[in-house]
Amino acid sequence: MRLLVAILGVAAFVGIATLASATRWGSIALPGSPTPTPRVWEWPPAAPTEPPMHAHPRLLSGFIVPIGGIDVPSEEQYLPNSPREYRAGYHEGIDMPAKAGTPVLAAKTGTITRIDSAFVDWTIDEEQAAFDEVQALGFTPAATLDRIRGRQVWIDHGGGIVTRYAHLSAVAPLRVGDVVAQGQVIAAVGNSGYPEGGPHLHFEIRVGEDFYGDGLPFPELRYAISAAFR
Repeated sequence: MRLLVAILGVAAFVGIATLASATRWGSIALPGSPTPTPRVWEWPPAAPTEPPMHAHPRLLSGFIVPIGGIDVPSEEQYLPNSPREYRAGYHEGIDMPAKAGTPVLAAKTGTITRIDSAFVDWTIDEEQAAFDEVQALGFTPAATLDRIRGRQVWIDHGGGIVTRYAHLSAVAPLRVGDVVAQGQVIAAVGNSGYPEGGPHLHFEIRVGEDFYGDGLPFPELRYAISAAFR
C-alpha cells in the first residue's frame, strides 16, 4: 500500500513539474488541438559597411577663405575628389571662381616656400602634347599637374600643413622665407596653366604628401572643409 502511494505521489509531482515548466516557457498543446507552426523570422540580408576613410587623423581649422567676400563653394565639382576627366585624374583642392585680378589672401599665417615671380606659361602645343600623354598613360604625372596649376604660391603653416594657391595672374613682391600674416594679399586670381577653366583660384590644403579630404565620401568631405574654415 505504501509503495502504491509513493508511486502515485511521484507521478503527481512529475505532472505538476511538467505543467509548471510548460507554463513558464510557453503554452502546452491540449489533447486534440492542432500543434502551432513555429514562426520563422525573415532577417534582412546584411548590408555592407562604409569603406574605410582614407584621410587625415584629425580635422583642421583656423583658415580663412582666401578670397574676400565669398563663401566656400559647396558643389561637388569644385571640391576635392571630383573627377577631372580631361587629365585622367581627380581634383585635389577647392576651386573658387572669381574675376581676374581679384586679390588672393593668405588663408593662415605662415612662411612662403614657393612663389612664382618669374613665370612663363606653356604654349598651346606644349599643353596639347601633355594632355595627349595623360590620356595615353591614364593618369597625370606630377610634373604635368604642376604645369596645369600655373603660377603658384605655397605657404608652410608648420606641422606638415601647407596651403597652395594656383592659376594666379600675378604675385605680390614677396620672397621664399618671408612670413605672411593671415589675410595678407599674396597674389591675384587668374587662369594660368589651364585657361580653359576660366579665371578662378585653385586652393589646396596639403597634409604631408596628401591633400586635405583625400578619399572622403562627399558628406564627410563637406564637414571636413566646413571645419577647416572655422
